[in-house]
Amino acid sequence: MTKKVLFLSNVPAPYRINFFNELGKLVDLTVIFEAKTTPFSAFNYNLDQKLNFTAIFLSDGDIRERCVDWKILPFLKRGVYDHVVVTNYGYATEAAAILALKVRGIPYEMELDGGVLRNENFLARAIKRLLVCGAERYWSTGEQTDQFFNTLGVPLEKIVRYPFSSIYEREIVPRPYSENEKQTVKRELGIPYRRMVLSVGRALHLKGFDLLIRAAARLPQDTGVYIVGGAPLPEWLALAKEVGFDRLHFVEYAPKETVQAYYRAADAFVLATRGDVWGLVVNEAMANALPVITTEGCVAGCEMIKDGENGYRIPCDAWEPIAELLNALLGSDELRENMANAALATVRNYTLEAMARVHAEFFLQG
Repeated sequence: MTKKVLFLSNVPAPYRINFFNELGKLVDLTVIFEAKTTPFSAFNYNLDQKLNFTAIFLSDGDIRERCVDWKILPFLKRGVYDHVVVTNYGYATEAAAILALKVRGIPYEMELDGGVLRNENFLARAIKRLLVCGAERYWSTGEQTDQFFNTLGVPLEKIVRYPFSSIYEREIVPRPYSENEKQTVKRELGIPYRRMVLSVGRALHLKGFDLLIRAAARLPQDTGVYIVGGAPLPEWLALAKEVGFDRLHFVEYAPKETVQAYYRAADAFVLATRGDVWGLVVNEAMANALPVITTEGCVAGCEMIKDGENGYRIPCDAWEPIAELLNALLGSDELRENMANAALATVRNYTLEAMARVHAEFFLQG
């Protein structure tokens, strides 16, 4: 018998829509979104397309993280769904939903893309424990998220793992691109360098692009650095001038096809983040057979990267290892190819289809 599943989510991020579409093929799925957009971006989703799930929006505008939308409460009734999954306990509306589920005695589950413990005062930690504890099952992306849950009082036996991803199986390249293929794409994009290092992400200090810029000053003259994700912060341009690196290029937000072309052209990928709850660009880079350098603050890196095999993990806020490792990668065709093949072997276990299958298997069991 088909299971009826309810997910509570914040906004319809494209990767979430894709996951829900895959999961909706396997269960009877309803998703309640708090809002359609965020204050800093509008997601390019199309409600006119055929969705494999029922989408309900509490608001047509921007999400208000600290305000409770009480319209969520009528949807939380006993006996309507076989499984109820909450995904954003830190948002006021879903926090209120958790408390309502507890009071009404409705079993529910909690899912996180990732979890990072931070230094917090006693009151903040107590509130977090109140909201996190009490679910029937906890969906975790890996060891760090397991530890996050467990530190807040969740028994390990209640935690199940799922592969977190934004990519379809068909989006994983069958093999690493050849040197000639990469040079062809570089020419198409107007990249004049023999080697190219890529990073993708929003223009935030958190992403560590300043560290990549410092490291780039030690790269060979035939290497350019491209950062895709928006206009640069003025201090980054000043830093590039200070360290004497003039082969730095920022690319504004671009369609997915254009970003894919940059992945195909790149020789190595760097995410020097100071802290990412996951870091889906790591999945995307590995799906394009790129060796990845990221930090211990990137949960995706901690879960997916086998240091020295398919990429490297380095300490946060350290730029010297980035320079050293990039020079080693760019200087060895054999090393890049070996890491590219290892990256593909890893990422094949992290797809939207696999993510949906793991969820459905558990939902159908009980």
